[in-house]
Amino acid sequence: MRNSILKSLTIVFLLLLNLVSYAQVQYTVREVPNVQLRDAQQFISDPEQVITYNDKEILNKKLFEIRESLDVQTAIVVIPDIDEQYTSAKEFATELFGYWGLGDQNSDNGLLILLLTADGKREIVFETGYGIESTLSDGTSKLIQAQKMIPFLKEDAYGEGLIAGVDEIEKVLKGTSELIKEPIDAKSMTLPIIIWLVLGVGALAFNESRKKKKVSEESSPYLDAIKQKSAGGLGCLLAVLFFPVFILFRLFKGGAKNAKIDCQSCKSTGTVSLKKGEPIIKQQAIPGQDGMKEYEFVCSKCGFVHKELVPYKYVKPQTESTNSGNNTTYRSGNFTKGGSWGGGKSGGGGASTKF
Repeated sequence: MRNSILKSLTIVFLLLLNLVSYAQVQYTVREVPNVQLRDAQQFISDPEQVITYNDKEILNKKLFEIRESLDVQTAIVVIPDIDEQYTSAKEFATELFGYWGLGDQNSDNGLLILLLTADGKREIVFETGYGIESTLSDGTSKLIQAQKMIPFLKEDAYGEGLIAGVDEIEKVLKGTSELIKEPIDAKSMTLPIIIWLVLGVGALAFNESRKKKKVSEESSPYLDAIKQKSAGGLGCLLAVLFFPVFILFRLFKGGAKNAKIDCQSCKSTGTVSLKKGEPIIKQQAIPGQDGMKEYEFVCSKCGFVHKELVPYKYVKPQTESTNSGNNTTYRSGNFTKGGSWGGGKSGGGGASTKF
């Protein structure tokens, strides 16, 4: 009887022990050990001892060389899961980066690699400092994770995955990486191109009808020419946005035509045109009172000059609102510089991939 009770208690104890070991440990930013406090040549915080000793040695050596030769401070954090107070692993990485102060204070050359290993929570995150965002961009970070790390991480080869990622990061920083960008699916581009063409044709057609409407509003040939010019501003913008469509539209339409007017002096047909350049302000517009602009027309044959006065509305100038004395740079959370890192700041860049 006594032996039976002992066996039962042993089984219960083993089951409880198994449940405890299976429970996923969650960390807050302040609970993650800062290994740099103990040793400036240690770069991997792995409180649950997921990474093997040999892999840590390899990683520490590589990260030390990257710091010394490329001036980039890198920390790797391997934990099962993050506390529920954080909305995402990326948010956790941003706050941890700021809490530790990764990177040099002047160059912000820090990099944090966060690896979550709990079942259903597995994720790899890069958090980059301002100083390396242009080199290790968000897109490049994503490619490193997808192509170099995830194949290992999916097989629980965490150490190998981190080593492969660090190797590729070093190549990117040195400018020797040969990452293959994801191929563009031609089929997926068909619909956007069609929409772009339709919008281009529609916008240019609308602009042409807008010109005709403005011209028809006045009977004077001089005012017609002025209104055609003013209506062309939108056309220039559309020509830039939809350049290929604009070229085809012009070829089909027969090219742009400048408004020509018959000369009142020499009676020549279509020899008078609007002089290039901005009109002269004869009377400045003020609130409640229109101003006057003077346009010049010149005959190419006899030199006859016609001056046309056109009223224009007062436009209230835009003013920039300044907030002097409030040049505070935002940092996520009220964190103080921790450990022996250099006090750098996160640029908010990087990437995260679940696996």
